[in-house]
Amino acid sequence: MDHKHFIQRLDGQPNTTRRALIVEWLAARGVGCTTQAYPTGTNLFVDLGTAEKRVGIGSHFDRVMRSAGANDNGSAVAVCLNLIERFLAAGRTDLGLRVFFFDEEETGLKGSEAYVRMYGIHDLMGLINLELVGMGDQLALWPVNAAKKGMLLEAFEGVAAQQGIGCHRFDRIVTNTADHVSFQRAGLADAFTVTCISELDKRQAAQYYAALAAGAGHEKLMGILSQAPLFQHYHQPTDTFDRLQEASMEMTAHVIWETVVGMFASS
Repeated sequence: MDHKHFIQRLDGQPNTTRRALIVEWLAARGVGCTTQAYPTGTNLFVDLGTAEKRVGIGSHFDRVMRSAGANDNGSAVAVCLNLIERFLAAGRTDLGLRVFFFDEEETGLKGSEAYVRMYGIHDLMGLINLELVGMGDQLALWPVNAAKKGMLLEAFEGVAAQQGIGCHRFDRIVTNTADHVSFQRAGLADAFTVTCISELDKRQAAQYYAALAAGAGHEKLMGILSQAPLFQHYHQPTDTFDRLQEASMEMTAHVIWETVVGMFASS
C-alpha cells in the first residue's frame, strides 16, 4: 500500500472529510464497515474473518485543529487500511480482526469511550492501538512496564524479535493517554499502544524522564522533547505526509499482521 499517498489526501482536512475518505477507500474494495454515531462524533469499525474472538487494531482519524494530522494519526489510519488489504489478499477467513477508526481521540478519548459503552469488550482478545507510526525504525509499546503480561503483547514482541526489529517497553510516552485507555478501563488488560521511534527518540526519552525525576521545569522538559524527531512536528502545522517514512508504516503493518496470524495459529 502507498501509505503516504492516502495520508496526503487526509492532510489538513476536516475530521468529517477524513472519515468520509476512509469510507470511500473501504467501499472501493467492497469492504463494509459499521458506523457508530454517538452524540458528538462518529466511529467506524470493520470486522474481518469469522472467529468469535477478535484482535482489535485501533486508530483515530481526528486531528487537532492546528495540525495537518499526518503522523498523528493519519499514519495509523493508513496502517489499518494496509492490514485490511493484507486480509483481503490472504483470504484467511479463520482469523478474527476488528479494525477501528475512532473519532475524537484528541478531545478526551470520546470515540473509544463511546464504543466501549455501546459494545463492550466481551468479543475482543486484546487491542493493539496505533499512535504516530510514520517515522522511525523501532517500536515503542506503552504503557507497558517490565512486569506486564499478555498473550497479544508477548506475541507482538516475539514477532518483532524474529524480524530483528527493536521493540521497547515504556511505562509512558510523555502521557499515557490514547484510545487503549478506554479499553483498559473496561477491563481489557491486554491492550497497549504502539508508536514508531528512532534511536534519537530513545535517547531524548531517557533525558526527559531523568529531568522529570529531578524536578525540571516545563521549559526545560519541552526543550528536551523538541530534540526528539517524534515530537518535532507533534500537533504542529508541519505534521505533513511528506515527513513520513513508508518503511516505518510497512514495518508496523507487517509485525501486526504476523502477530494476528500467529495468535490464531496457536488458538
